[in-house]
Amino acid sequence: MRKVLSAAAALGVCLTLPAAALAGAGMSDEQILQELEYLRTKVASQQEHIDALGAMVDKKVSAKVEEEVKKVGGSGGSSKVALANEFIDQLTLKGDLRVRYEKRDLDYYDQANTADVARDRLRTRFRLGGVWENKAENWEVGAGLATGEAANADGSHLATSTNGTWSKSSAFQSNDLWLDYAYASHKVEDFKFTIGQQLNPYETSWVLWDSDVRLAGLTGQYGKKEGLFATVGGYGAKLVNDDNTAMLYMGQAGYRGKVGDVAYTLAAGYQKYDQSFINDKANTVLNTVDPAKYALEIGDLYGKVSFPVSSVKLSLYGHIWQNFGADGNIGQSQAKDFPKKPGDADLGWVVGLDAKIDKIRLGYAYAVVEADSLYGALTDSDFGDGISTTNKKGHRVQAGYDFTKNWAADFTWMNYKQDEAYYSANNKVDSVDLYQFDVSYKF
Repeated sequence: MRKVLSAAAALGVCLTLPAAALAGAGMSDEQILQELEYLRTKVASQQEHIDALGAMVDKKVSAKVEEEVKKVGGSGGSSKVALANEFIDQLTLKGDLRVRYEKRDLDYYDQANTADVARDRLRTRFRLGGVWENKAENWEVGAGLATGEAANADGSHLATSTNGTWSKSSAFQSNDLWLDYAYASHKVEDFKFTIGQQLNPYETSWVLWDSDVRLAGLTGQYGKKEGLFATVGGYGAKLVNDDNTAMLYMGQAGYRGKVGDVAYTLAAGYQKYDQSFINDKANTVLNTVDPAKYALEIGDLYGKVSFPVSSVKLSLYGHIWQNFGADGNIGQSQAKDFPKKPGDADLGWVVGLDAKIDKIRLGYAYAVVEADSLYGALTDSDFGDGISTTNKKGHRVQAGYDFTKNWAADFTWMNYKQDEAYYSANNKVDSVDLYQFDVSYKF
């Protein structure tokens, strides 16, 4: 706009100058100088007017962009990028970087022959995601990238970790960046349908599902922010023998409500894996169970209530689950050499309390995960590290401080041991202390 106005002014000056020159053919030198000074003053005045108009245009454009961004909404430090596309209304970008120092101390049963072992390491987690929205047709497409480490024979990484360990195999090696999720979502009034690899859409605690797990399949949801809600889905859990996809089927129903300043959520869920998933010999977590008797059919109850106490915001939660399909003889458990039948160790639960006081965050939880209460490969990967994916119990203590809206520091201490204590050649660790120091940046 400024270029157009400046060009118009220049054209006006160019037309004025020849006329002045002709008129000044019979002028004295003093008259010519006066005329030139007049023209300079006029041009300067026009330029000031052009600059003022340009500033007004810039301000109106900025206000319009800001207005469009606010319509899109969003929180948590996400960035909005306006797209000049008739199909896409908005692109929302969001990401974070976390740097972690971690120390793990193992306490062994056999102290006479095995000394306590400590491991310390530095790790990075980087995530970047975007959501493309089309409001006219009520759909969105989301995709995200995350760090990770190759842990499987085919070079893929674990579903429960987006951490990259510094210089793990060689000096200053670079970490990998993976496609973390990719999905499309469609809304029809109070219904939402999502297809692809997606963030966990179910109400759950940190124990039953690791927060890094991305379910791949189709999800249907009903409900609003308050009131009744329901979620159902079918997910491709594992490709077995390269020719059959073993499925996981899940469903959950519940209620979200608010009474004054108290908000609460109650939910009941159920999940069932195909028997071909149990039969898969490549599934190392389940290769000790009896596939003729064992099944993964897990029911759970979840509850959470949040309320303020003076300037403190409190959240109390509880979660209990049971694997109704756990069956078999002694030694046929997910936990190797386990001294009980799977059906005698099929329950798990967690209770926790989180508090936020201005910029300070505090949390405490106690959890029990019996040997066959859940599918161990997808539970929280930190809690139980060094002992087992199941047959574990213990404490988690957290403290954090938000320096700014997007910059924070956190400390986590976990102390856990075997739920059913026993010693064997495959099970020598009695208890573990895990310390994590994090610095996180969101953008």
